[in-house]
Amino acid sequence: MAVENAGGFVELSLNGVPYRIAGELMAEELGYENEEVVNSDGTVQVITKPAARKFTLKFRDREGQFLVPQLFAARTIDASAREVHMRRTTLLTGARAVGKPQRNMATGEIDGVSLVSDQVQYIND
Repeated sequence: MAVENAGGFVELSLNGVPYRIAGELMAEELGYENEEVVNSDGTVQVITKPAARKFTLKFRDREGQFLVPQLFAARTIDASAREVHMRRTTLLTGARAVGKPQRNMATGEIDGVSLVSDQVQYIND
C-alpha cells in the first residue's frame, strides 16, 4: 500500500528524452553494500563493499530496435527519474548501460538494462 511520502508515478528521461516506463524503475542509490560472513564458530561479521549507483529499467522503446544499441554505445548517459507525487527527482549522471537487454516484440518493452554510475544527486521539486 502506497503512503503519502512513497511511490506514485515516475517519469524517466535519458539524455533529456522522455521514455514510458513499463512496470517499475528500481534504484540502488547507496553506493555500498553490506554482506554477512559466518565464521566457523558461528559468529557473524559484516563486510562493507563499494557498489555502483544503479537504475534497473523496464521501459517501452518508441524507436524500435535503435534505442538499445544507442544506450550501450553511449560514452555517458544522464538519467533522471522524477517521482511526480513525491516531488523529487533522482539524477544518475555520467552513467553507462550494462546488462543483457531483451525486447518484447509484441509490447515494445525492453528489460534487462541497468544504468550504473558513481554519481547520484537529488532535487526536490
